[in-house]
Amino acid sequence: MNIIAKITYNSGDSLVVTDPTTNPPVSGLTMGERTGSRIFHYLWSPCIRGRRKWLSPFLAAFAGACLILIAFFLMTFVIERYAVYTFEASGLALADPIEQYGDAIESAKRWVEVLSPQVTPVMVHSHNDYLRPRPLFSALSVGCASVEADVWLSKNGKDLLVGHHWWNLTPEKTLNSLYIEPLLEILDSFNSPLFSDELESQGHHAGVFASHPNKTLILFIDVKDDPEKTWPVVLEHLEPFRQKGYLSYHQNTGSTPADQSFQSGPLTVVGTGNIGKRRDVNIGPDLSKWRQHHDVFLDASLDLLSHPGFCERNDTLCREVEENEFYTASVSLFRAIGTVIPYFSKSQQEKLADQIQLAKKLNLKSRYWELPGWPVSRRNYVWRTLHHEGVDLINADDIVSATTKQWHSNYAIEGAWVLGIASCLFSFLLTIMWLGKRMVFRMMTV
Repeated sequence: MNIIAKITYNSGDSLVVTDPTTNPPVSGLTMGERTGSRIFHYLWSPCIRGRRKWLSPFLAAFAGACLILIAFFLMTFVIERYAVYTFEASGLALADPIEQYGDAIESAKRWVEVLSPQVTPVMVHSHNDYLRPRPLFSALSVGCASVEADVWLSKNGKDLLVGHHWWNLTPEKTLNSLYIEPLLEILDSFNSPLFSDELESQGHHAGVFASHPNKTLILFIDVKDDPEKTWPVVLEHLEPFRQKGYLSYHQNTGSTPADQSFQSGPLTVVGTGNIGKRRDVNIGPDLSKWRQHHDVFLDASLDLLSHPGFCERNDTLCREVEENEFYTASVSLFRAIGTVIPYFSKSQQEKLADQIQLAKKLNLKSRYWELPGWPVSRRNYVWRTLHHEGVDLINADDIVSATTKQWHSNYAIEGAWVLGIASCLFSFLLTIMWLGKRMVFRMMTV
């Protein structure tokens, strides 16, 4: 029986002869594992120590290609998409940091004295406004006419904590500290004799924008937990505005529809989120009193305005819509018309136009949320289309771009560039890997 000995090198560079009859080869390995093991032992065997210098250029090129590819995707998909626009706060950069003091009274004073006369309001909604460098003031400083606060009832049942998720909540960030107190400070200042003699003589209160004192600020309050417990606390927190006449309100002056009136005020409060599922909680126990006068409104589903009660067809508990019960109508863009890839189809645009026009007919301000944020050119294309169709509020995370209306980037060109660069980088990486594999196997056969 012929036996072929296996010759290897030990750590001392001397030959070692292995008898396969006493040291049988390891079985159970896949072809890939055996190949990888051969390559690894070959590369690190002393017999080719002098040849390892040829691997350095390959490893450097491979590592460089990986780093370039990672950097490209980080820049394109993470950094550019989630970059915080530090200039959002404008001249408020020297005001009190909300993270340290938990209130924004100094920012309110700065807004009244310095910034407000320079700002023109724009119908842009500051989505998740409380996440900005300066909640409320980042939006005001660029002219947003609508802001949003997500609220949760605190454990003591008295405070309204602001945050998107329950694990983000802190005792310092409350509806009172972030929105109610600074808004009261602003409105009290603008409605003092120093500012508003003319408006008071006309029976109106001034709003938060000095350049447009009749412009209302829309405050969306999104109830994230149980509306039956949270909403009454929201209404209590609004009492200072109510007493001073700062809230928009509905007033019934007679028995006919012509006698129903809506009076716009400096602040229009709109309930959204879970309160939309419990409209009875917003109305309260006395329907006749609520029909006579109420100063808080709800957000309807924009895609359900043609349905009875603005409800799903299978909602057996849906009630009829009351006069001036709703102020806005919002819906996810995806839920309303589906995915926009790459452009709005003709049927999607027709659906958008129908929904927006129906909202206008019902005297509701339309808004679409869950808009694409990246690529920027795709986001701009969606903004342009919505604006062209007449939507009332542009929902925005990048409020600087939204309010300045810099929406002119070319979606097709930017998409082609991104795909082209990504393809080139990926091809380069695959080429380096293929050449490296060929190099190793050639060296093994020498």
